[in-house]
Amino acid sequence: MTCGIMATDLAANWYAAYGIRHTTLSIQPALQRLAAFALLVSLTGPFVRSSLRRISI
Repeated sequence: MTCGIMATDLAANWYAAYGIRHTTLSIQPALQRLAAFALLVSLTGPFVRSSLRRISI
């Protein structure tokens, strides 16, 4: 669920930055941090889920 939320949040912010403001990623440091966090969440999400599955059994 967290991966889905991060993906939609990142997509919405990218649309706001590029589609509405017409700026680039290098000008938007907050968008850079959000993209890095979304990458971290999407890479670690499967490992956390598998660990939680083993604990709950």
